[in-house]
Amino acid sequence: MKKLLLLGFILYFSLTGFTQPVIRKALFLGNSYTYVNDLPGLIASLAHAAGDSLVHDDNCPGGYTLGWNPIAHATDPVSLSKIASGDWDFVVLQEQSQIPSIPVLRDSCMIPACLVLRDSAISGDKCGRLLFFLTWGRRLGGIQCFTPDYCSVPFANYFQMQDSLTRAYKLTADTTDSGIAPVGEAWRKVIQNSGIVLHAGDGSHPNLNGSYLAACVFYAVLFHKSPVGLSFTAGLQPDTALYLQQSADSVVFGNPGVWNLWGNEPQASFNYFVAEDSLFTENLSQNTNTWFWDFGDGFTAEEYEPIHCYADAGVYSVTLQACDRCICDSITHEVTVVVSGDGNHHTEKSSLTFLRADQGIMNILNHTGDGVLTLFDAAGRMVKQVRIQFGMKVIVALAPGFYCWTFERVREKSENGKTIFW
Repeated sequence: MKKLLLLGFILYFSLTGFTQPVIRKALFLGNSYTYVNDLPGLIASLAHAAGDSLVHDDNCPGGYTLGWNPIAHATDPVSLSKIASGDWDFVVLQEQSQIPSIPVLRDSCMIPACLVLRDSAISGDKCGRLLFFLTWGRRLGGIQCFTPDYCSVPFANYFQMQDSLTRAYKLTADTTDSGIAPVGEAWRKVIQNSGIVLHAGDGSHPNLNGSYLAACVFYAVLFHKSPVGLSFTAGLQPDTALYLQQSADSVVFGNPGVWNLWGNEPQASFNYFVAEDSLFTENLSQNTNTWFWDFGDGFTAEEYEPIHCYADAGVYSVTLQACDRCICDSITHEVTVVVSGDGNHHTEKSSLTFLRADQGIMNILNHTGDGVLTLFDAAGRMVKQVRIQFGMKVIVALAPGFYCWTFERVREKSENGKTIFW
């Protein structure tokens, strides 16, 4: 699209955009760490405050594991049925709080179960993905025994146990090619830098502060948006809620590659250039193969980089939705359009002049060389292409309307851009 930029035009350029409401569907498989304080509901409330939507379901019996039978999601008929029955964007897995810190159970129980659950998610819905709920360490650390025969090394404090949990979830996510919601690392940040208490009285489960922080992390990961400034506080003091929002934002967006986030997901992005009444788009989206443009005036397009012509001056919300096979992302720019219309339409510093005539006939004058003239309709579709030779007058018959044009000169600079009215 850069080759279409005009020298001599007054161009308006913008990088500012805002994203569109997003709907995500997530199934949560875990235990009491997920159901205490209704973590999925907290995430949904944050999403609602942002204008987004979370469709969710869960299976979270107390004490459940991912792979230790008979209390294992990998073999549980309810969990497997829920995976198969829903068109999930994410299947969120939360392991029992001690197992990841016990290497023998991590390697023989947790990781094999996650491979089974990954295959179940893929077989039920080719677009489904695993997302790991990285949990937090016990408030005082200590030796963690899942059974008398399976214990961790002694942890001196919360931070040592958190190190072990983070390593385990990172290993599992890398093994299954999955993402991580780094809740435990957000807990670490808050515990290190504030006096906010996140653990409940038992030193294991979350209080409301801890669950709200977890929800902020999940909102950021699931929706790829910052939770900072969202109005939903779950009844916490506003300054506390804001601090937790900021902490979640910092951990998630500070280094998303560590958490295997968004590397292959669609990212909608575009620049635009306005030459009075004509909009030129430069598609910067990544990992996408289909595009849908809404120009804010009732016209749409599905081309990669359409050219659009506006009939009236104004400020228009131009939205690009860019998708891969499974996921879409959207972004919007506010575009200011200035329309000037006198029957003869031409551009400053352009040798081409377009004269409006009766019955939709357009005369192209004032050209002495060869070239190719291409006309586009309001949706950016090419409707006519003609060759100009030896400076001869060319007459192009078109339906009445307004058009954009590009003109490629032979051995000279190309020109393009303004709307043609008649």
